[in-house]
Amino acid sequence: MPLSVQTHSALLQLDSNRDRQLSTKELQQIDSNRDGFIGWEEGEKAGLNDADRLLINPRYRGKIQDVNAIVFSRQALDALQLASPLNANFDIIDRNRDGKLAKSELASALGNPSFDSNNAAAIATAYKRYDDLVALQADRGLTRKLPQHQLLDKLPLQRYSEGGISRNDLSALLDAADSGDARVSEAMGRFSISTYGPRSATRELFPKGLESIRPDHIEQGELGDCYFLAAVASLADTPSGKRQIFNMIQPHSDGRFTVTFPGKEPVTFHGPTDSELGLYSTSGRDGLWLAVLEKAYAIQRNDNAWLIQRSNPYDKIGNGDTLSEGIRAATGKSTRNDILKATPLRTLRLNLRIALQQQRVVTAAVMNQLNPFSDNDRTANGLPRGHAYSILDYDAASDQITVRNPWGSTEVVDENGRVRDGVNDGTFKMSLEEFKQSFDLVTYEAGH
Repeated sequence: MPLSVQTHSALLQLDSNRDRQLSTKELQQIDSNRDGFIGWEEGEKAGLNDADRLLINPRYRGKIQDVNAIVFSRQALDALQLASPLNANFDIIDRNRDGKLAKSELASALGNPSFDSNNAAAIATAYKRYDDLVALQADRGLTRKLPQHQLLDKLPLQRYSEGGISRNDLSALLDAADSGDARVSEAMGRFSISTYGPRSATRELFPKGLESIRPDHIEQGELGDCYFLAAVASLADTPSGKRQIFNMIQPHSDGRFTVTFPGKEPVTFHGPTDSELGLYSTSGRDGLWLAVLEKAYAIQRNDNAWLIQRSNPYDKIGNGDTLSEGIRAATGKSTRNDILKATPLRTLRLNLRIALQQQRVVTAAVMNQLNPFSDNDRTANGLPRGHAYSILDYDAASDQITVRNPWGSTEVVDENGRVRDGVNDGTFKMSLEEFKQSFDLVTYEAGH
């Protein structure tokens, strides 16, 4: 049986020399009356979970002098950084007091600006790696909640538990930290990214004015909205597009923003929280504008839905959509498509040249393979399948096209698996013939 998160945290406070091991001398800090036992009051004062007191030594008798080898591995310490904030804020996040952090409760916590720093990163990680964390140990109930929905959530039936992350799951996370469990590794990787996001992002909207709006610093976050980001990056690559994005966002003195997408009603909301910045896409030091735009898009799509309206708007945009949807959202314009297997090269050349000369948004997609049993998620030249890309340029003289992956990385590679241009920044060139062989669809912003 593992020690609880609470006890792990308390014991680490005793590790005065930070060697990740508690010596007898360090443990004796708990034993105020020097009787060799951890009494109830001593354990409470030290912050120990009372159920853990008798687990402090191998004979379960509470003898401090027998315990001189409590060692905390680096993996356990890393896992504790994730588990401790969730444990500390458990009762706040657990709004229905069922002892479990449901995904809907975590989604609500994402929008709470009072959670910052590691607290925010832990909430973002728990939301994104929810399925992994609830699977770490078997305390699942049999009663399931109906699908998350803004209207269904008000029904009496919805009072049944939908399950969630329990305190036992958090303790199991620590217990599994040294086991090499891939779920723990994934969670810790996500936590690291969620911690970095808010710290790396400037809180100014456009710190460099119009020059803040540029495609090469757009990096997709944890939402599956590449179709939208590819369109935004293409729009941000032109002078008229920069101005259009700049004019979409109106900041308010109270920290709120009003965003007006072309042809849509304005949406006003509070700026992204630290937790949301751990999920949203980022433009790094180029400002908060991309995260604001992404949050506005999530809210607007959710508000415009009815039967599929979600309590959590992130679900509405984060599970993929069509290239046409992304371009319509960013520009308010209709679209047209080239299915590349049916489009001659000469037609593709003409369409690309005209669209890019007119500064229209152009995006492309590599589709997933039709074979459901195939695990080949990359093209032969290394491009992720089931993904959207921006088309930034076409040079008729060299017959080369410039493409950008909204991940800000992962591009075409050579036969040795190295990126061809030597810089893995997501922007790359390829011949139009290779492009036609690698991609499946090109979508163009139309004129109306």
